[in-house]
Amino acid sequence: MGENDDIPKLVGYLSVKEAAALLNVTDKMVYFYVENKRLQAVRVSNMLLIPREEVEQFQQRSVGRPRTKTPSWHSSTKDNALLVTSITANVQAGKQGALDKKLAKIRREGLHNFPGTVARYMIRFEGSPDQIEILLIWKTGIMPDQESREQHLQTFQEELSDVLDWETAQYHQGTVFMHA
Repeated sequence: MGENDDIPKLVGYLSVKEAAALLNVTDKMVYFYVENKRLQAVRVSNMLLIPREEVEQFQQRSVGRPRTKTPSWHSSTKDNALLVTSITANVQAGKQGALDKKLAKIRREGLHNFPGTVARYMIRFEGSPDQIEILLIWKTGIMPDQESREQHLQTFQEELSDVLDWETAQYHQGTVFMHA
């Protein structure tokens, strides 16, 4: 029997997978929250069920410790330079929701991590919600060669080809000369 059979679900409870999707985290993270008593759960046979109300009221905490001091400016040495790839792309008409779902899946499943990057950002600007900017920050000492970087980018573009307009995307690349 599959999940789509005509067996009714227990009203008011979610599976770990459903809770993870609502919280936009991995299944593993939901188990972590249950183990650490941040989410209540009930065991039914060999699976955990989480009250829907618990999930809806769940407050995720900030990760890490709060900064006490603003970092100073730094400049990288030549052998430790940072390279930035900036891509501005338009969201296809009516595809904002689909884009959000795809990005959540990419994050949840750990896809498209671009080996050699030390930071990756997806930015949606308030004045242009139909446009996103993708920033990939590469450390020159550990980044793969140009061909490998282009292959990773092509795979990423294929994944998002039905929600982003790559034909009109603008690409820029530069070297960071000062950073925090």
